[in-house]
Amino acid sequence: MKRAPDSLAVHDRDLTARHALLLRDINQLNAISWRNRPRRDILIRCGEILASHGNYPAVGVIRRSPRDGQLTTFCLTPDPGYPSRGHPIALRGDLKKLVLQCQHEQAVKAISHLRPARRLMVDRVPIRYHACTAFPLIHQEHSHGVTLIFSTDMDGLDPGEFEFLQTAVADISLALYAHDVTHKLKAQRDFNTEIIDTIQALMISITPCGHITRFNPEAERVTGYRQEEVFNRYWVDVLLVPEQRLHYQKVLSYLLKSDSSQLSFRADLQTRAGRYRTIDWYASIKPEIEEGTVGMVLLGIDITERLEADRAYDTAVAKWENIFTTIQDPALIATTAGEILDANHATFTAARKNRDEVIGKSICEILHGGHSENAVCPLEGLLAAGKSRILHTHLTGLHGDYLLTLSPLRSGDTDDEAFLLVARDTTEEEQLKAESLRSSQLAAIGELAAGVAHEINNPINGILNYAQMIEDLVEDLHTREICGKIIDEGKRIAMIVRNLLDFSRRRLTEPEPHQLCALIDSCVDLVFHQLHRDHIIIERNPCYQLPLVYCNGAQIQQVLLNVISNSRYALNKKYPGPHPEKKIVMSTSTAPRTNKGFVRLSVTDFGVGLEHHEIERVFDPFFSTKPEGEGTGLGLSISYGLIRDNGGAIHITSERGRWATVTIELPIIEDEHDNA
Repeated sequence: MKRAPDSLAVHDRDLTARHALLLRDINQLNAISWRNRPRRDILIRCGEILASHGNYPAVGVIRRSPRDGQLTTFCLTPDPGYPSRGHPIALRGDLKKLVLQCQHEQAVKAISHLRPARRLMVDRVPIRYHACTAFPLIHQEHSHGVTLIFSTDMDGLDPGEFEFLQTAVADISLALYAHDVTHKLKAQRDFNTEIIDTIQALMISITPCGHITRFNPEAERVTGYRQEEVFNRYWVDVLLVPEQRLHYQKVLSYLLKSDSSQLSFRADLQTRAGRYRTIDWYASIKPEIEEGTVGMVLLGIDITERLEADRAYDTAVAKWENIFTTIQDPALIATTAGEILDANHATFTAARKNRDEVIGKSICEILHGGHSENAVCPLEGLLAAGKSRILHTHLTGLHGDYLLTLSPLRSGDTDDEAFLLVARDTTEEEQLKAESLRSSQLAAIGELAAGVAHEINNPINGILNYAQMIEDLVEDLHTREICGKIIDEGKRIAMIVRNLLDFSRRRLTEPEPHQLCALIDSCVDLVFHQLHRDHIIIERNPCYQLPLVYCNGAQIQQVLLNVISNSRYALNKKYPGPHPEKKIVMSTSTAPRTNKGFVRLSVTDFGVGLEHHEIERVFDPFFSTKPEGEGTGLGLSISYGLIRDNGGAIHITSERGRWATVTIELPIIEDEHDNA
């Protein structure tokens, strides 16, 4: 039925008034008292506003959880006889289907002509309705829930009421959206404020005119100023020392006028107490959207302590490098695995190598010349043990005898270790001490060997005699063969005993003047046929103008024969057949030692050489590099004693797999008449 014009005008005025009142109530949702209220209270308040501005038996508000999508329904009624606050209601049948369609399709849905009237239970109180319209609470694709308007009219809402409610729901959706945005912005601001207040860096906000608007707690701690004291002050007056203010004022002014958005610089800051701090600043443009201006945010990192620590570290490193490079003795830094990390100039000089040939190489390769595949370098074993050690040793790679000091270097609180190795070239006095110590050791072993030899000599003679008697008495060939083996092994034991007695016996033969080259020639003549048969070449570089040596000729010849025998064995082991490098080189020269003159003989073979740990023990009694049964281990021990008795010295140098040199030094006759 059409309404009269007057009634339509009244109706429009009524709707306008209702809409104005509704907007007033909706705007109150933006008041401060509602900003922190939970979503449930906001939605119930929206339902109350709708219920209070219309003649509806009930208004329902459906809240959709953003986490799991579950629906929570509340019902309100304007009738004083019914509950006025939100009470949960159960959605069933057509009502539930209506809400789901409205939720999914985001469009207004309605049901009407419900006969008989349906009942909606609110807190055990029935509310009857014949129609229900569902309005989605949505704005800019942000869904906040659904509003249900219940009606007692069979046809539901009339067009005017429907239009009013559609506008009202749109306004409520906008208010809810604004409330959410405000809440999120506030949470973001609170989060940013918490970050600014807790960050361990200076954060200062400045206006386009350069005035400070924000000063975080770290800035207060570093500068000594409170935010109230620096607020609206010019930033250069607070953050920079006077001599740097003009420069950085121009720099930041240029940044604000240019297209660049960031700037980094380092400057000094003078605190309130007058102390200087060094700050790394990072400046970035901060637009003030509300005011339409552009400001600046300064992020500062206090690096004063770090710079002081770096300077102290650089000073310590410089001192260490100065000490390390000026050490006159070879010095190296190596890992526990034996890799050389650094070395001083003295090391390169002694090793006769450049830096690239030393750094990164194995400590054994540089100091010892390397070792065979199955051998273990004793020096690498000491490094792996991680203990300090001082030892006197011959270093083939550094071409001499050294007092080697190993000192572990720990890297701070870590377990990483390195070693400092300092090799001091031993003086003549230290060499004499070492020789004296070895002599005393050999003397003690000699006395023990003499006693053992005498104890063994008598029973071995008895064994030989009884074995000979058995061999003479029996006729069985097998038994006689066994007796022959007993006699051969007994004779071998007897020979070892004689060597022991010779090693320990005092030599009373008087020394005489001798020409060393003559002694060498006589020894070579004795073994020349044997060497020739083994295809071994003898190269002699004699110096017949050498002074006479004062020695026991027979003993020196015994030593030379023993040395040549060892060289022959090493050459045959490396070269079973003929070879151009299968040779022994013998040379003589003078060699001053302390205040006395000496003649030096060097015997070099190019055989298998010796391992470093073998060089340390070659003069020890019963130590032999030959396989079991091929050597007694007494040859070099006896030779050492003979050279010592003649007032001389003997030592060995070697490079594994390439060569070995035995050097013998004998005292010369200082009396010119005897030399003549």
